[in-house]
Amino acid sequence: MKHLKAMAAMGLALCLALTSCSSGSGAGTTAAAGGTTAAAGETTAAAEGGSAAEGGEAQAGGTLRVGQPSAPVNLNIWTHNDQAAYAIMALVCPFPLQINEEGIKENYLVKEVTNNEDATEFTVTFRDDLFWNDGTPFSSEDVKFTCDYMLEHKLSYAPSFLSLVESCEIKDEHTVVYHLSASNVNFYNSAGYWIPIMPKAEFENETDPMNHTYSGMGYGPFYVADYVQGEYCVLKKNPYFTMANDGKGALLDEIVFSVYSDENAVILALQNGEIDTASNFITVAAQNQLQNNASFDLLSVQSLGYGFISFCQNNTILQDANLRKAMAMAMDRNAICTVAYQGGAEPMLHPISQVWADFVKSDIQQPAFDVDGANALLDQSGYTDTNGDGIRENSDGTPLQFTMTYRNTLANVDSIMEILRSDFQKIGIGLDLSPVDATTFTANVTQGHDYDLSYALWATIDDVDTTIYTIYGIGQQLNYMDFNDQEMDDLLMKSKTTMDRNERIAIMDEWQKLFIEKLPTVNLLVATNVYPVNTEKFGGWGIVPGVSGPLTVTKMVNVYAK
Repeated sequence: MKHLKAMAAMGLALCLALTSCSSGSGAGTTAAAGGTTAAAGETTAAAEGGSAAEGGEAQAGGTLRVGQPSAPVNLNIWTHNDQAAYAIMALVCPFPLQINEEGIKENYLVKEVTNNEDATEFTVTFRDDLFWNDGTPFSSEDVKFTCDYMLEHKLSYAPSFLSLVESCEIKDEHTVVYHLSASNVNFYNSAGYWIPIMPKAEFENETDPMNHTYSGMGYGPFYVADYVQGEYCVLKKNPYFTMANDGKGALLDEIVFSVYSDENAVILALQNGEIDTASNFITVAAQNQLQNNASFDLLSVQSLGYGFISFCQNNTILQDANLRKAMAMAMDRNAICTVAYQGGAEPMLHPISQVWADFVKSDIQQPAFDVDGANALLDQSGYTDTNGDGIRENSDGTPLQFTMTYRNTLANVDSIMEILRSDFQKIGIGLDLSPVDATTFTANVTQGHDYDLSYALWATIDDVDTTIYTIYGIGQQLNYMDFNDQEMDDLLMKSKTTMDRNERIAIMDEWQKLFIEKLPTVNLLVATNVYPVNTEKFGGWGIVPGVSGPLTVTKMVNVYAK
């Protein structure tokens, strides 16, 4: 009988601390569900045991088919932030660190990470049994090249996670030393989790990485054998990957990712037997459609990310903090979670997700839903409806009519938008809806910074006391609202260089107070992510918190065809 499996984060409430191991001397953080603490350089090693056979003995071979509700922008993940591409490439070029079932980061490709007392020098030793799928050894040359090349070309996360690197030194064939210009207690905990390694041989002569078409070679359990942008991607087993199943590597021979128009098309494909799982978590409505299907289990895990609204500061009207506050007061989080998400999410009340319990103990809350209060604030700020059309204008007569840009494939997004539009009407603000595909959202919002408001989901926020800087730091890669506040920036930089975790919590409390005052974004909800998996044809499924759910590399190597 169909049932809901709450694997990985089983029993975790939203208020439970789900923190990752911090780097830096004395910077240990609490593991989920009362786990032990880990200090600098003490991340645990990922387990490499055989696959968990369910309903039959694990067998080698077979093809798993995965449905994607949106197409990858491209497979060159070192140049952009695209979840559809990461779902594929995390199996091809996995991150050196991985998150386990308890939400703790573990060494995966890495044997050991150590740092000096002030966290300005990190020594990282990689495994000596890694190979690219053409048989070429993976080495520290690739690791150093990735750091140097990404900094030179300012690619993707380089400005956020590598900006303090003065040099990356090769110590031996599998060891590098990162020399930083200042302390960063979570330097490799962040860089090792978010930046995969580039193949030096492919990129060393490439002068235009933004337009590079990636070959698909990998050091992970799979490599890209065939790819047609917007249609499909075929992964084949890397014969040189031996990090699972007693040296056998992945049990599957092949994974085929197929692109569908939206979630409804993905669910129909699941029901028709065209695909075996989905790359994205599914809505409650979709869960209900599969609930009684004996072929599928639903794997559930708490999200480490959240849904949010951003205000682009290139629109001068939106530079008014009082206007942003009034709009925040018109966002009914409870209705969004109970109606749009049908109970599959909980309201996010603080600037930081309640998943990070230690950082929200101060209970510094965003503005509560209050339509009357929002109208009063707009009146006080001089926004009036002078022509009686129901839309307020600012002092120069410009109507408060804004466009909300969002990806048309996001879960429950149509219902969310209708709730927001209806409530904005109650305070005299017009909202035009602009659903777009992933490529357009990237071009206009995350890269182009050419929009009014946007709705999006962070898939994973890890090491909250340092990685939030990548979203709100001045000029940072994910600060696509162009919100630049020196006082808030200074606090985030101070947190990155403070060794004691309790002191970092206090610093982040001060930052949250400024967040409430200035509201660069409005954080709406924290979802429970549910993924459908075919247990009739495949066994060995598992799930961890984070971006990929059951497609996480540490779990996918154990999936087998029955």
